[in-house]
Amino acid sequence: MPTYDKKTLWMIAGGDMQIPAAFYAKKKGYNLIVSDKNPSAPCKKYANKFFCIDIVDLKKNEIVEKFVKKNLSGIFTIGSDAHYTSNYFAKRNKLHHTNLKISKICKNKNLTRKFLYGKFPQPRSFLLSSYNEYLKKISRFNNGYTLKQLNLSGSKGFHEFNANQKLPQKKFLKLLYFNKKNQKILMEEKLLSQKNKISEMSAETIWQDGKIIYFNCVDRIFPRDDIGLKKLPKFLYSNYKPGYEIGHINPSLKPKKEILKVKKIMLKLGGFLGYKKLKKCHVLKADIFFSKSGPIILEMTPRLSGGYDSTGSGIARGLKLSEAIIRICLGERFNKKEIKTYFKSNNKKVLVISRYTKNKRLFYSTTGIKINNLFKNIKRNIKKNILLKNNKIFNQKL
Repeated sequence: MPTYDKKTLWMIAGGDMQIPAAFYAKKKGYNLIVSDKNPSAPCKKYANKFFCIDIVDLKKNEIVEKFVKKNLSGIFTIGSDAHYTSNYFAKRNKLHHTNLKISKICKNKNLTRKFLYGKFPQPRSFLLSSYNEYLKKISRFNNGYTLKQLNLSGSKGFHEFNANQKLPQKKFLKLLYFNKKNQKILMEEKLLSQKNKISEMSAETIWQDGKIIYFNCVDRIFPRDDIGLKKLPKFLYSNYKPGYEIGHINPSLKPKKEILKVKKIMLKLGGFLGYKKLKKCHVLKADIFFSKSGPIILEMTPRLSGGYDSTGSGIARGLKLSEAIIRICLGERFNKKEIKTYFKSNNKKVLVISRYTKNKRLFYSTTGIKINNLFKNIKRNIKKNILLKNNKIFNQKL
């Protein structure tokens, strides 16, 4: 149970990726409340109090709010889709948070497309609410199309189809009614990537009083990317679905000129979203696709990355993002010395690769200087089944 002479933090989502943040919170002496849908959530062992609750269900999370309301100092999430839940309850309890309007735009793919339209290049898209609408739109996509659930990030709720490929009505309606509240789905053109280049990137930033103080880019490897096809074991591709990420390289291998373009995109995006007017610290991340016609923002979100970017490869590169997010949720700022302590990386490269098996996603990683050596070492780790979650940073004892 919490002891009320200490500050209390509420961490929304308590999986493997959240372990470093949970460990740090406890090490610093905070009471830690954890909510997660999984009754056996890995962070449960760190919690003073654990609630088995869906992280995006606002009504159910009111139970947690009532439990800690008088003693709550900060609410946060890291590497999960619960940014709206976190900001919603932080606002209700007059705690530091990112503008709820930003969270609302970012958590709904259709609102994201509407917001970005006219500001950045966007894929052609239509919001569908019936099977007849779907049939009428298929012929509009010469290179194929995708169907995306409105409120799921990344590969979750992503379905890819060839040109003129039609779903039977029963299968389409199953996708359409996946979310009972929305009962709508986004249809987008299938984007074509640039040849011999890694097709997607995650750009992560932290803003303090309207200025970027941290910026990092991570290359995301998908089955369409040549670098993976040439250097990774073929069996990794046997259970993947279209849009599912194979892994990432941290930091990005792209030339400085390309990275500078991405930073300019993030500065412009933050300006449009209102980050230049926000006080204290806030997170902004975007997934960017490098299409034949140029960079396209696929998604944006006011949270740090999942996929072990922030809480795996970032740690190996000397970044202290799990510690930083706790200070951010408390409304603290970073001075010049602290910015170097928390956000300055070393010269290492990290390769994280995932394997899909029996509805599970297993992660492996390796660290070094030369990228070719990383691909050799990751094959060894996969063969010996040396999982990332078994790394000492995810198994520290208090």
